[in-house]
Amino acid sequence: MKKRSHLFPLALLGILACVGIAAHATYGALYNRVLDKPDLSHVGVEEIPGTNPVQLKITVKAVNDWQEIRAVTATRSGDAMTVLYHLSLASLAKPGIAWHDPYLLTVPDTVDEVRFGHHQAVIWQRRQRN
Repeated sequence: MKKRSHLFPLALLGILACVGIAAHATYGALYNRVLDKPDLSHVGVEEIPGTNPVQLKITVKAVNDWQEIRAVTATRSGDAMTVLYHLSLASLAKPGIAWHDPYLLTVPDTVDEVRFGHHQAVIWQRRQRN
């Protein structure tokens, strides 16, 4: 009988751990989803003329825009930059940028291409340098 009383807290701890892992996965899926190229109907990239360093105006149109854009981040890796649009459910976060608003990205002179999303689809390449 004594061994059974020790198993109950361990079983309860295991159940709580599984619930915690499932809750964390659900939170990640709903709050910190990254918009990727397959989710888009349009990605527009426009170079703003006369800027040095180059500035890009990036606009997106999602197939399903029921989520809010929580934040936009740009990271650099070698001679490329990757732009990520972080999404969340409309009720979970204050939107960082509206769907119709452009995101302005300053591209350093040492960067030759800009990519989009986790799939890193190339959305802009620098013209050949003289």
